[in-house]
Amino acid sequence: MLFITPMGKKWNYISTRIIMTCGLIGILYYCHTAETYSDESQRDKPLQIIDVAGIKLRVEIASTPEEHARGLMYRDTLGNNRGMLFIFPEEKILSFWMKNTRIPLSIAFIKGNGHIIQIDSMSPYSLEPHISQGQVKYALEMQEGWFKTHNVKIGDSVHIPHIPE
Repeated sequence: MLFITPMGKKWNYISTRIIMTCGLIGILYYCHTAETYSDESQRDKPLQIIDVAGIKLRVEIASTPEEHARGLMYRDTLGNNRGMLFIFPEEKILSFWMKNTRIPLSIAFIKGNGHIIQIDSMSPYSLEPHISQGQVKYALEMQEGWFKTHNVKIGDSVHIPHIPE
């Protein structure tokens, strides 16, 4: 690349390096965001506040089949007291796996009345199904060990305010 300027070859060298560096930074940024946030709609969704056994959490809502399928795949981190709440139209037996999920998670299966009936640990990239032991309306995914660390157990209540779908 050649720029003709009154300052000569030194300016051409410097300006070429600046342009190449900016281009490289742009490419690296695009690759990082494309991989980390491959689902743009999820990244921009507002977080909702729910209450789990008296602890306020900020969660992403997954209420469509596409959001259910994507879940927390391709994420590198999950913030403290952050998670994903899966909402289904009616109670049913649910099954989750960790395909393409990089971070270890814990999942709570929750009845329509807000009571936790089961808590499981899930390993990254595992194809092992985690099936609810009864019909549930919600599933809450958190960082691995979150429920144990916060002494949340089977039978505890989750308050989920009306969340528009």
